[in-house]
Amino acid sequence: MGVKGSRKKNNSPTKYQEPDLLVGVDDILKSAQEKGLYTGKSLNIEDVVNSFEDIQVVYESMDANQSGSLSNIDGKWIVCINKNHNNKRQRFTLAHELGHYILHKEKSVEFVDTTFFRSDEMDSIEYHANEFAARLLMPENTVRNLIEEERIKNIGVLAEQFGVSSAAMKYRVLSLGYKMKDNG
Repeated sequence: MGVKGSRKKNNSPTKYQEPDLLVGVDDILKSAQEKGLYTGKSLNIEDVVNSFEDIQVVYESMDANQSGSLSNIDGKWIVCINKNHNNKRQRFTLAHELGHYILHKEKSVEFVDTTFFRSDEMDSIEYHANEFAARLLMPENTVRNLIEEERIKNIGVLAEQFGVSSAAMKYRVLSLGYKMKDNG
């Protein structure tokens, strides 16, 4: 994962300062709900991203280890998604690239992302884009409600509710302080 150009690396997610813009997730979810793009669990992330006038989403064959990219070409932001990846990976990548657009578009003209939740050496820009995507696709209140009120105690079942991978769901559940079974 990364941004073209030089940046300082900070390998400890616990040291990251949460940017104020992460609260923008709530505004996006509210707007998506008003447009019928968010049902309370499932977010139509592609239509949300396409609702930004200066973003275009394209699907292309990419190297297997590349999930997507965000590039500014002549004033238009192009989100490129690996069409060979599964739908859950593509959804997370779309949300991740939207995170770069919302949080970091002033810092670089290109973001190239390889894998999510797999690297121990994640810099703060990638950490924030991942956190943005997790909060957008798996909102805290909804996750807590499903765990506490609906008593869902299985990562796989939760992941299906949100249309994300079990790995992404496990990361989100752990970040909210829960311990759960991976399956069964």
